[in-house]
Amino acid sequence: MSRVVASRYAKGLLEVAQEHNVLDEVEQQLSQISSIIANEPELKQVLNHPQVEITEKKKLIATLFEKEIKEELLNFLYLLVDRRREMFIDEISDEFTRLANEARGIADATIISAKPLSEQQQQDIAKRFGKELNKTLRVENQVDPSIIGGLVIRIGDRLYDGSVAGKLQQFQQELKHS
Repeated sequence: MSRVVASRYAKGLLEVAQEHNVLDEVEQQLSQISSIIANEPELKQVLNHPQVEITEKKKLIATLFEKEIKEELLNFLYLLVDRRREMFIDEISDEFTRLANEARGIADATIISAKPLSEQQQQDIAKRFGKELNKTLRVENQVDPSIIGGLVIRIGDRLYDGSVAGKLQQFQQELKHS
């Protein structure tokens, strides 16, 4: 349910942000708001409490964020409160970032290697896979010695397993089936 709600509202906000040419600012500000709410338990409790009046929640949002954020985002936050969807702000923020990156042709990639990769190696991998996917990749390198060697690359919901451990596991499965 939360995923469906987050997707719907994130798409709506994305359209408005693109229409007003404020995509980057809205993304940054929404992420900050989500972080503030997540790190302030009392604020989160008030915003998510069903017995706190909508007008009070809007006053709180205005007091905290009105001078700091774009008008489009402020109106969006009011809409969430009006529709009692303020508890989904974290999921909406994540989905908005994903959609904004997709609109820009950017994807996040995680490169898992047995040893740390140099910056140049990461860039080379990002170029190769980015060209294949027709996207610009932002990469993060994670070290996992259990893969023995090779690489495991995760881009969105795709997984490319070129690790030694993965090949051994695949070989083991083939032996079992033959």
